[in-house]
Amino acid sequence: MISIIISSYKQFFFDALVENINHTIGEDVIFEIIQIWNPGKMGLCEAYNSGAEKAKYENLLFIHEDILFQTQNWGIELIKALQLPDCGVIGVAGNPYY
Repeated sequence: MISIIISSYKQFFFDALVENINHTIGEDVIFEIIQIWNPGKMGLCEAYNSGAEKAKYENLLFIHEDILFQTQNWGIELIKALQLPDCGVIGVAGNPYY
């Protein structure tokens, strides 16, 4: 189960990302999407913390709204990686490293 928290300020980017997530995350993944509307009124950390307070699930995914996932079933792979014994945080910065 994943709470996806998105700091958002351009609705068309957010809408495209939501559609992308729905098509790529994986059929069996339980998730919620939390949009924090932030047209420059708060810092990114504040926006993400606000989203974390609203999250239902313990696995939090913080992402920008101007990305699109290319990997199918990425949510399944993310949950598998988070279940590894020594895993607490996963970060991705343009490459496939955990």
